Amino acid sequence: MSFGLTEAYSTCRNFLRKIISKEFLIFLFFLFLSGSFWLILTLNETYEHEITVQLQLVNVPQNAVITSDVSDTVHAVVRDKGYTIANYLYGDHFVPIRLSFQQYADGKGHGVIPIADIQKYILQQLYNSTKLVSIKSDDIEFYYNYGERKKVPVKLLGSVNMGNTYYLAHTQFSPDSVTVFAAPKQLDSIRAAYTVRQNINGLSEPKTMKVALSKIRGAKFEPSVVTMTLFPDVLTEEVVEVPIEAINVPKDKVLRIFPPKIGVKFVIGVNQLRHMPKDEVTKALLPNGFRIYVDYKEIERSGSDHCHVYIGATPPNVRKPMPVTDEVDYLIETR
Repeated sequence: MSFGLTEAYSTCRNFLRKIISKEFLIFLFFLFLSGSFWLILTLNETYEHEITVQLQLVNVPQNAVITSDVSDTVHAVVRDKGYTIANYLYGDHFVPIRLSFQQYADGKGHGVIPIADIQKYILQQLYNSTKLVSIKSDDIEFYYNYGERKKVPVKLLGSVNMGNTYYLAHTQFSPDSVTVFAAPKQLDSIRAAYTVRQNINGLSEPKTMKVALSKIRGAKFEPSVVTMTLFPDVLTEEVVEVPIEAINVPKDKVLRIFPPKIGVKFVIGVNQLRHMPKDEVTKALLPNGFRIYVDYKEIERSGSDHCHVYIGATPPNVRKPMPVTDEVDYLIETR
């Protein structure tokens, strides 16, 4: 066993001696030398490159609220030798540009930072040999107020397409209202905070998600992200017997309807159905919230032996209400 290890060690040593030979070391030297020349030549070429400079809005009064997103970076394209560009990219060369709120605020809730001012601050940080080619930005605007605010409800913007036999029974937000900061005139016009547009398909189970609020120029919502929960419900078809009401009947006339009540078919969610009023004995649905009527004036105009039935009202959450028959018989009597 010892002899085998010694032989293997000797073989490896001889192999390494062949690799690390004089010729191999010479090859490595010239490879390093050529690489160094290539790097020097490359860094001596002129390049254009994009740099990023941080922006800071400073000296904001304690009672002022910035109600818009203010860009915290600006991108500029510079041209110089490769080694200078490398210094910009890998060195700690640029310090944030500090822009004074007091200098740019107009005292009326608005401020504009000219791009020419930002260009001046960038030039101050560049080497003399560097050329500033362009700045990828326009003038920077910001809006502010001095604490004017109000609460507004959160509402869904977009569409929710349900799965077969389902409908959207309820949408819940947490929080259900947010604080909006804006200039007084704009504040008066904001009635709600809408989510960014949502397009949700095939919903058949409750779904909870974080959603951002749509931005309004010059306004700020706190919080800007809310939790939204969508509650689907299964649709079912039901029928309820509803008394027929006669309208526009002269005082000297009596309008009798046959039959005096008819069935109304409708679609509703299973959970909503559980809360509809029912007869304590028969458990049949009560017509609370439903209104069915016939119009005496229409009967006079038409002269028909039958009168048309109309749906005047239905309870909340009832869908597709339809009387089981469109016409009923009638009899007019004089008092």
